[in-house]
Amino acid sequence: MQPIIVTDAVGNAYIRQQMSDKCIRSIPSAAMADYQDLSDFERGVIIGARAMGHRISDVAIKFGFSRTIISQVYREYRISGKTSNFRHRCGRKKTLKELDH
Repeated sequence: MQPIIVTDAVGNAYIRQQMSDKCIRSIPSAAMADYQDLSDFERGVIIGARAMGHRISDVAIKFGFSRTIISQVYREYRISGKTSNFRHRCGRKKTLKELDH
């Protein structure tokens, strides 16, 4: 069961999950989250579903994440125990006072 990318008349790309001739789910490809853009809640959903024994393909169909993202998040959790993304803390530090620069 491989996802199929389909483009509509307006030019929007959709990713379809299909089994034989029946479309199981169709979601906009823009809705597919990037690995770094997942919220803590979404990461928790992925980790919880995988810890309960659900297959990667089942989680991908149910929640609309790519299989690659699901495996990356769960692998990172198994190796380091990390469940959140601290990327939002990177970058230039904010100045506290005008005299700090």
